[in-house]
Amino acid sequence: MSQPHLVIHGHFYQPPRENPWTGRIEKEASAAPFHDWNERIHAECYRPNAFARVFGQTGHVTAIVNNYELMSFNVGPTLARWMTAHHPRTFARILEADRASRLRNDGHGNAIAQPFNHPILPLLDEHDARTQIRWGLAFFAHHFGRPAEGMWLPETACNPTVLGYLIDEGVRFTILDPSQAGRIRRFGAEHWTPVTASTLDPSIPYRFLHPDGSGRSISLFFYDAAIARAIAFEGALASSQGLIDRFQRESKGGSRLVHAATDGESYGHHSRFGDRCLAYALSKEAPRRGFSVTNYGRVLESCPPEFDVELSPGPGGEGTSWSCPHGLARWKEHCGCQTGGDPSWRQDWRAPLRTALSWLKAEADRAFLENGHDFFTDPWEARDLYIDRLLDPSRPIGAFMKRTRARRLTQKDHVRAMCLLETQRFSMGMFTSCGWFFNDLGGIETIQVLKYAGRLIDEMKSIGLSIQEKPFLERLAEARSNLPARGNGAEIYARSVLPSRVSPPQVAASIALTRLGGHMPEQGEEAGFRYSISSYSDRKEGRFRIGTGRTRLQAAHTGRLYDFATAAIFIGGADFYGFVRPFPGDDLFAKTIERLDAHFVAASMPSIFRMLDREFGPDAYGLEHLATDTRTDLFNRVFSDLLDTLALQYTRIYDDNRRVIEMLRRGGFEMPALLRLAAEFALARRFENAVLPQDGSLDPSDYAEALSLLREAERNGVTVARDKVTSHFEKMIVHAVKAVADHASESSVEKALGTVSIASALGVPVNLDEAQELLYPLLGTSAELIGVRQLALVLGFDLD
Repeated sequence: MSQPHLVIHGHFYQPPRENPWTGRIEKEASAAPFHDWNERIHAECYRPNAFARVFGQTGHVTAIVNNYELMSFNVGPTLARWMTAHHPRTFARILEADRASRLRNDGHGNAIAQPFNHPILPLLDEHDARTQIRWGLAFFAHHFGRPAEGMWLPETACNPTVLGYLIDEGVRFTILDPSQAGRIRRFGAEHWTPVTASTLDPSIPYRFLHPDGSGRSISLFFYDAAIARAIAFEGALASSQGLIDRFQRESKGGSRLVHAATDGESYGHHSRFGDRCLAYALSKEAPRRGFSVTNYGRVLESCPPEFDVELSPGPGGEGTSWSCPHGLARWKEHCGCQTGGDPSWRQDWRAPLRTALSWLKAEADRAFLENGHDFFTDPWEARDLYIDRLLDPSRPIGAFMKRTRARRLTQKDHVRAMCLLETQRFSMGMFTSCGWFFNDLGGIETIQVLKYAGRLIDEMKSIGLSIQEKPFLERLAEARSNLPARGNGAEIYARSVLPSRVSPPQVAASIALTRLGGHMPEQGEEAGFRYSISSYSDRKEGRFRIGTGRTRLQAAHTGRLYDFATAAIFIGGADFYGFVRPFPGDDLFAKTIERLDAHFVAASMPSIFRMLDREFGPDAYGLEHLATDTRTDLFNRVFSDLLDTLALQYTRIYDDNRRVIEMLRRGGFEMPALLRLAAEFALARRFENAVLPQDGSLDPSDYAEALSLLREAERNGVTVARDKVTSHFEKMIVHAVKAVADHASESSVEKALGTVSIASALGVPVNLDEAQELLYPLLGTSAELIGVRQLALVLGFDLD
């Protein structure tokens, strides 16, 4: 092709954050105001790139671009799994982008795969490295509906052995930093030419031959380091024109390809509005300058390699990466590379951390092989295939085991076999690269890999495998934080990992306590278990309540069954307690309930507690044993009555002092803080009560009281919180615009316009993003004739 190719690759990835015992991400305070870092970065990057705005000179939206359709990208499996569960609309946009890119690029999709847990592959043994690659490829094929042509390597860390693994799995290409090339030669030439990052030509692909001498190969693309550095660290995303200027300068001289690769989070998270810069650059500016915006698969088809390349062995001879000039040292020792923290901090903790986890991994592998041969014809092959079970936990275990079993197995055998495979899942999770990447042993990423270690130990113990925690902790204690208060690795493990442990009885207690709060269905999923509640009964006397029942759990991944009798008691305030014991059988349980019912009427509180301890104990649980989010939800429900009481008190204070407030304002005096708090609380509650019951009415007269309250607040210099009302109107507007998108008509458009108008009159600061995204596909179609154009202008589009 005469046009130079332009490829921008985004490596979209987040480290795993879930509690390995529950599968949930717990609240991360450092990500405020969002629940956790995944949510924050989704709002700042992943979603904005799926719906990237292009703005006109008036500051209004002229186009909505799916950046994933225009860029090469990979989405790490840990991030993709979270996104499919929490933001399926964003992930659907990513899948749509890959399908659309195949149509634009002669069948080559923009998406490429990534090893499953983001480990540093050259530091793994062969079995683990191959499994990580196979799991990543299987994950990709499952979601994208096609085999991956390329694979992104975590931190671009590789060596000849790793590239050999990729070739064995049929991967056609990967992307590396130019510093990772060692020497090149033209096909058919005898002599090699040494190269460096500054002398290597990044505008062409290179062929790497398999180390086994078979002649099989993989193509390597070495991105333009200067452009990548400018995007990631030098503010190149401040201007679309400036960004394409950089690519154009590099393409002079007839270059067939100019390309860059960075973390995908550069586009919106690290660089605010980087998603907008990218959208305009790739959809408008690059084509205007004569670039063919494409992906690596299409480049490879039109410009196949003409040179062989050999890798640089790196300073330590183990391999190289894009984020450590010392080879792979960043993930195993102190090398001076760190992200954040005091520049004087050292990373001597990296070596003992890897030593401790490697010891634990060896113990787990030994147990896996010793026991696995009893269930699997080939334990390693069974582990490779286990990704199918992870991708579809609803698939019967027996169907999975038929492919790998060494003999006819019982149900108990199935459970034990699945538990063995789970030990391997957690053991590989321990080597997620982020555990070593950052500045200190006590960081959340390092704690995460230690949680996998704790979960692995628990899983091994649960099926009677021999594992000694003491030798692991002794090795871990050799790692020390840069902050004396954090202590050593064993202390961090005790403080930050052990409290995260959740046992099956604890899950049963959580279900019982939540059920008592009135918001737990009889069947569902909780903390990695499928559960069912039966024989449930509830007793209430004033605020005092007791709920009893039978709770059955089945571990989602292993199928392991648990059966408990549970009792939960609420005595007011924050006093919740749960009791759990193995289910004693129907007859004994029925007799227990009879005794409790007879006792409940006349017994004192202490005697009831003694009876619950005797009949359902000895294991007892309080709110402190619940997962953080479960505890918060329960608190919110329990304290709703308290909030109503406070609302009445604040309202009374405000009403009793209205005259005082007016006098203060007239006299130019500042309202006392406590009185201002009462006024803000009372007016906000009244405003909500005036708006929310209208149930979507578009009659302005229905909102007269709400408007009066806003005028009253303005007179008194009080700000009325509109959070609940804002959320209410955002949902109303989305619903109304969706009706227009589904079937545009005068009435549907009129309702959408009316809803926006009411929100505007009430001064509600609604976010119109989703409404814009729903309407955008209609613009330029015949639907505009039915008034859609007017609605588009109201929603913030520039149609000129």
